[in-house]
Amino acid sequence: MSLSLEMSVSLEHSGPRETYGKCSLCKRQRIATMWCEKCDIMNMKECFPNWTSGNSKIDEFIRFTQLNAKESMDYLEWIDFNQFDLIKDINDKGAFSSIYSAVWMEGPRWNLDEEAEIWTRTGPIKVILKRLDNSHNISQEFVDQLYRYHKCLKSGALADCFGITKDPTSCYMLVMRYYKNGSLYSYLKETLGVLCWRDIVDILWSISVGLKYIHEHDLVHGHLHGGNILVESDVNSVDTKITDTGLHGPVDKQLSPKQIYGVVPFVAPEIFNGNTPTKESDVYSFGMVMWMLSA
Repeated sequence: MSLSLEMSVSLEHSGPRETYGKCSLCKRQRIATMWCEKCDIMNMKECFPNWTSGNSKIDEFIRFTQLNAKESMDYLEWIDFNQFDLIKDINDKGAFSSIYSAVWMEGPRWNLDEEAEIWTRTGPIKVILKRLDNSHNISQEFVDQLYRYHKCLKSGALADCFGITKDPTSCYMLVMRYYKNGSLYSYLKETLGVLCWRDIVDILWSISVGLKYIHEHDLVHGHLHGGNILVESDVNSVDTKITDTGLHGPVDKQLSPKQIYGVVPFVAPEIFNGNTPTKESDVYSFGMVMWMLSA
């Protein structure tokens, strides 16, 4: 019998820690569904010698996420580039990154084998590869940003990031969940800007949940706009996730305090006066998203 990771979320929030049972190996109390803080982390630690990104800074960051994982998929993986097939440039290029779609042949550990009490891989799944331009010379400042915002890469309230890979040009790529409707801009273009109020409320609710998560961790997104909001719709609802939290600017250079990153209509006025982004400026950006959807 298997259980998907999405289905397990309700289990993980439905009762006290005792509901997770004890680890069959060390007999300690599990801290999440089929997740032993000792044994599962030890298993990942034993695999450290089996992989490398080719950059000690990236290796240390990935290992940091694994050693501090609190549940299944609460960490990043190093994923060999040969694990991807059907790689396609989707012509969505940012100022410092390029976006590709691909099929990850192994897939994430999303399926729970209840009899074996282990998380297993899904098999082939479509993903997004976000190429960080010039990241073969990745700066320590950008790596520091990764550490600071690492929880935002693995939160269910925000866009999923599975791990990191490296393309044949030695540029690093974030391996992210594929959202079939693309960015909010793409979705509005697809729907010709015609949305019912139920859909608008669904979109804004999901964005607000993500923004609340960021701010509760005493962090700031810093450049929220329609291009950093990903959409997946079905017949009954529209789900949106914030992406690129805190990760902006060039990856190979020191960020200039005078440089403004973002899309002008969504940037709070005080930012143009030289102030740094704040939670309040994030709320201003969210207000502009609300205006865009309701205009």
